[in-house]
Amino acid sequence: MKTPTRISRARGFSLIELMVVIGIIILLSGLLIAALPGIQTKLSRNRVEALIAEIEGGLSRYQLDHGIFPQNPPAGDDRDTSGLEGSAVLYKHLSGDYNEDGKIDYDQNEKVYVPKLDFESQKNAKDPRTELLGGDYRIVDAFGSPLRYLAQPPGIPTADRKTYNPTYDLWSVVDADPENEEEAARYITNWGAN
Repeated sequence: MKTPTRISRARGFSLIELMVVIGIIILLSGLLIAALPGIQTKLSRNRVEALIAEIEGGLSRYQLDHGIFPQNPPAGDDRDTSGLEGSAVLYKHLSGDYNEDGKIDYDQNEKVYVPKLDFESQKNAKDPRTELLGGDYRIVDAFGSPLRYLAQPPGIPTADRKTYNPTYDLWSVVDADPENEEEAARYITNWGAN
C-alpha cells in the first residue's frame, strides 16, 4: 500500500511579518535622516580645520621666505571687522595673485604658498576656497564664511598685543554668528581649545 507523499509547500512571509520589517526600515530611515544635518556640520567643520591647517602651512612658508608674516594689525576693538580684512590680506599673499585680478601672476614670478587658492581655479568648484566679496578676493571656509586673520608686527609688548597668539590669529566663525559673543565657543581657531 502506498502512503501519500507530503507535498511541501514553500512558505512565504505573512502580512504581519512584512509590515514589521517595513516598520523597522522606516524607523531606521527616520533616524538616519534626523542625523544627517549633524553629520554634514561635522564634515564641514573637518574641512574648515583642514583648510586652516593648510593656510598655517602656507603662512610658515611665507614667513621663511620673507622673515615676517603678512601684516594685518587690528584696527580698534572690533576684531571681527579687522579679521575680515585679513582674509583679503591672506588671499593676496598666499595665492600668488598679488595684483588681485583673480589669476596667479606667473609673469611676475609670484610664489604660490597655498595651491588652488587663486580665484580663477576655484570659481567653478563645488566648495570654493575663495570668493569675490565686497570688491576683494577673500578666503572662505566650507560654510561660505570668510576666514579671519590678524597679525601684528613683531616687537609689540605682550600687554599691548591684541592678538591671542604672539604671531597671528587665524579663525573661522563656521556656523556661529560673529556678532553673538556666546556663540564664539563654536569658532575654529588657531589658539586655545576648539
